[in-house]
Amino acid sequence: MKGFKALCVLSLGLIMAFSPVYKVQAADDTSNAESAKDGVVQVNIVFTDESNVKHIICGASGFLIGDSEGSEYVITCNHILNPDDETITAALEYLELPNSEEDVAKISFSTEVVVEGDVVLSTTVVNTSAELDLAVLQLPQPIYTKSPLTLLTSQNYEVANLPYAIADTVYAMGYPDAITYDSETQYYSDEQVAMTMGHIVNLVNLQNVQVIESDAAVGANNCGGPLVDEYGYVIGMNLLTSDGMYSCALDSTKITKLLDGLGIQYSCEYERPVEEEEAPETEVSDTKDKGIPTYVIVIICVGIVAVVAGITTTVIVIVINKDKPKKKSKKQLKQEEEARMQSFINKPGVKTPNDPFKFESSNDNYGPTDTVILAGKPASSETTILGQGQGISQQIKMGTLIRVKTGEKIPLNKGYFTIGKDSLHADYYVKDNGTISRQHAAIRQTNNGIFLEDCNSTNGTWLNGVKLEKGGKQKLSNGSVIKISNEEFKYEL
Repeated sequence: MKGFKALCVLSLGLIMAFSPVYKVQAADDTSNAESAKDGVVQVNIVFTDESNVKHIICGASGFLIGDSEGSEYVITCNHILNPDDETITAALEYLELPNSEEDVAKISFSTEVVVEGDVVLSTTVVNTSAELDLAVLQLPQPIYTKSPLTLLTSQNYEVANLPYAIADTVYAMGYPDAITYDSETQYYSDEQVAMTMGHIVNLVNLQNVQVIESDAAVGANNCGGPLVDEYGYVIGMNLLTSDGMYSCALDSTKITKLLDGLGIQYSCEYERPVEEEEAPETEVSDTKDKGIPTYVIVIICVGIVAVVAGITTTVIVIVINKDKPKKKSKKQLKQEEEARMQSFINKPGVKTPNDPFKFESSNDNYGPTDTVILAGKPASSETTILGQGQGISQQIKMGTLIRVKTGEKIPLNKGYFTIGKDSLHADYYVKDNGTISRQHAAIRQTNNGIFLEDCNSTNGTWLNGVKLEKGGKQKLSNGSVIKISNEEFKYEL
């Protein structure tokens, strides 16, 4: 009776497990777009008074481009670099400093980029454009806690063949409030970078400037910051200009053409990553809109009963065979016999009958050999036989990967270490990035060194900015920067 009850419970559980479930649509995944926050920076316009005290007059958002291992630059709005006299006078009055026309005229401004808190880097203005409202600033050194962003644009600056289109989701990035001399918060942290979601409504030439119009709100708090797509690629720079109810951003074709003209190095893509196709999931129609035919229900029920019966039979067979003693293979029996013989031989002071040899144990380390017979004839004419030595375990020293996005350290603990987005196919998987292939790339140890290999990925593998051929490989060195689709890692040996 107890067995019958247990069988009923098991059957009920299996029926519930195989019952249809309804698919729930998850919210939009913004993890890739949020990764662009690492490249947003605060730009301040400051002056130093006669008492050698520094004051912020105004500020704006900006974003990093360039190479994290080389020169880094900041893109921002041009209009903030030269505050008007009205703003300067108001700031001096607020700060209770002399504010006559003569005082205003002799003020000299400098531009700073915030690293962390009130720690800043003074910048050099490379070039500006009043027409585009764009300024390019050069940093004296990289900001190692941030990552330069990648621009998404068209080849040859063509506006007729852009890799983004009307209705695409976009995010305007910047800070929660405008940065001014009287702001309560004058230094924002990385965690305070704000994202405003919207959609592209038009791609148009406005007053001879190619712009992206969207319904993502842009103001003094995020002008100069990047407009990014859902993959975190920069497609424009936020402008204070508006066209009716829509915000405007300077198109990436204009930005890249200016940077190329100045000979500035930056990361660029000409097409979006291709999403990996997921295995189809079972979907059930909404029964409120359309009823399920009776014959389908009958077939499903019969199928469930058949599955339950099959699984139940399998469970019963397993239970019956569970208590049967397992026969040992010939190999196992032979190994046990050899172990018993070796145990007897290795006993201190034991001699075999009619055998003059003396058996002694030894603690010397001779590697993985079973026995070592010493050369030479001892005085007692006995041969000393050493016991089994301790093996030398070789540890694989492959190094460590550091995921730039999260700072996570990934030890490479195998001679062939794979990276992908599927835990079934990769030793390390990136579960929050749909552009990475199931088995995207691998790191292999050879006699000639440690190599990065592309596993015929969809969206490509880069080493130090150079894209590997499909299935190709390149040798790694300490400090190498690995890019898997749009996900960056740093290799440390």
